[in-house]
Amino acid sequence: MDAERARETIAARAPRRLRLDELLRELGATDSETPSERASITVGSLVDVAAEAGFGFLIGVLALIAIPFFGLSTPFGLAIALVGAQLCIGMRRPWLPGRMRRRALTMAMLDRVLRLFTRRMRWLAASTRRRWEVLIMPRLVGLGIVLLALGLALPLPIPGSNIVFIVPILVYAMGLLERDGFWIAVAHGATLVDMALLVTFGATVVAVLERMWHWLF
Repeated sequence: MDAERARETIAARAPRRLRLDELLRELGATDSETPSERASITVGSLVDVAAEAGFGFLIGVLALIAIPFFGLSTPFGLAIALVGAQLCIGMRRPWLPGRMRRRALTMAMLDRVLRLFTRRMRWLAASTRRRWEVLIMPRLVGLGIVLLALGLALPLPIPGSNIVFIVPILVYAMGLLERDGFWIAVAHGATLVDMALLVTFGATVVAVLERMWHWLF
């Protein structure tokens, strides 16, 4: 019901600049010290809201969640990769499997994510505007997001490696939300740099993949 009201609110205000922080507040998150009224929300609710707000909202929220919460980069990296793949194949609305949709996120977690965004990433939102839309090619953007998200999902033994992948993902998300081709181009450049770094540290990546394989099978 809450997700339905959020969707109606977003749809009623369209077209508008779909600010990530505004969308989080419409879901019930708060950046004040007062706790949110609701205890939790499911990932499925986020997906349902993203159906109106677009892929950028879901990708941005999943990336922000992966920053402050240790151990979540792998599952949320895989979730972001799945959403990015849907952009690659031309899907119009994001989709996640039932098990992932049922995963509960506490509102305290979303409150923390909103505070992180408003304090650390507001400069990015303030610098975006509708421009260079010809550069916003969903399939190419989706490919970049998939590559970055798979890098995020790798448990690399390198301090701060998650941020190297998360920041370009967030830039992609903001570019999609606000139709800003300039920041999409910046994210493409950052993706190329990250892929070059992965090639440079290829031996480490292979060792991590072998460990993951043995752990899974």
